[in-house]
Amino acid sequence: MGWALVLAAEAEKGGGGFTDLKPTTAIWAWIAFLTTFFILSKVAWPGLAAKMEARELRIAEGLQKAEDAEQRAREIAEKQEQLLAEARQEAQKLIADARAAAEHVKGDLLRQAQEEIGAERERAKTEIGLERARAVDELKQATIDLTLEASARLLRRELRDEDHQRLAREVVEEVASRL
Repeated sequence: MGWALVLAAEAEKGGGGFTDLKPTTAIWAWIAFLTTFFILSKVAWPGLAAKMEARELRIAEGLQKAEDAEQRAREIAEKQEQLLAEARQEAQKLIADARAAAEHVKGDLLRQAQEEIGAERERAKTEIGLERARAVDELKQATIDLTLEASARLLRRELRDEDHQRLAREVVEEVASRL
């Protein structure tokens, strides 16, 4: 409302205010505007435009670098994942190989133990057979000796029932003592 009063006061004085524009003032205003515009367009705006372009380029380069870094990070992550998968596969293979080797060693040890047991059985059978043969030979020899001794005693004298029992007891005791 203050401007309206100022304009009304100016109109009463005879000065037309804003609508009372003189052509020379308008021309000088346009000359000042165009001169300022020309100076700014030649001096300030190219510098500003260059700075803006440089800033835009830096931003574009930064974005490109960020995209490149992101792409490299993705590639590295994929490569690490691939290496990790390969390491897992290698570990599984090593575990499987170790298990197979352990089973192989276990089978070899079991086979060796069975062979040793079989050899020990054969050796024991052989020893038992030899001992049995030796015992049989000793028994035969003892029987022969006792038979000869009994025959020699029988031939020296006549035997009665009591003598038969006594003689049989002596033979059995002698056989038992020799075994």
